[in-house]
Amino acid sequence: MKKIKRILILVPLVIIVAVLIIYANKWRNNVYYTDFKIKGNYTLTKEEILSAANIKSDSAVNIDDLNITFIQDRISRHPEIKKVFVSKNPPSEIIIDIVEKTPVAIVNSGSELNLVDAEYEIFPFKNFEKLYDLPVINGIKQENFQPGVKEKDDDLKLAVFIVLNTISKGKYLYNQISEINMADSEKVIIYLNDNSLPLYLQRYKDRQISEPEYQKEISESITILKNFIEKMHSEIKDKNYAYVDLRFSNQVVVKTK
Repeated sequence: MKKIKRILILVPLVIIVAVLIIYANKWRNNVYYTDFKIKGNYTLTKEEILSAANIKSDSAVNIDDLNITFIQDRISRHPEIKKVFVSKNPPSEIIIDIVEKTPVAIVNSGSELNLVDAEYEIFPFKNFEKLYDLPVINGIKQENFQPGVKEKDDDLKLAVFIVLNTISKGKYLYNQISEINMADSEKVIIYLNDNSLPLYLQRYKDRQISEPEYQKEISESITILKNFIEKMHSEIKDKNYAYVDLRFSNQVVVKTK
């Protein structure tokens, strides 16, 4: 008799628990994430990032269909994104935190234009409607553009070092640089925006820009260049200089036409 009573008591309890589980699962399946918050983007829009994730801005993502790893993987394939971290913030928010690649120059491969950042990573334009007011690096070897090549040659490293050095000395100098040409093995040729004036910097076949002494020499030359441009800016615009040679220690050699 006691057994029957226990069974009669347990059966309703089991049914109640089962019903609760069913409703809990149903509630869980009906939980949707509808708010997508983007953090860390500066040049990319929210729509571009969500498009890379294959998500529409007005989407409602079911919690069972939400795969953070897949979303991160899709977004990380965007050529202008360096890192991405996606997280859930219940009850309804998805946070997409990104680190954009920051281009410092445009690199001309001869057949196409790409961007390059401070870590020598070359990546394509995603949106050609965006205009980057960046100096152009020409004369770089083709192997730098091969897929999977992580170790770039010294020509590219030297060009990027020059660009970063001009940035460190002020936006004015950086904005004056139109082109950095690495095609001449005897010198680096920098062209200014004003009159396309060429400037010569030293380069050595047997030295690498990773050497501190070489970096110091280039940095000193950039400082001399900065001082020269600031003092002679009006004359550079008005006069027809053939070139400005900065390959000599603490002096500027100007050749007139």
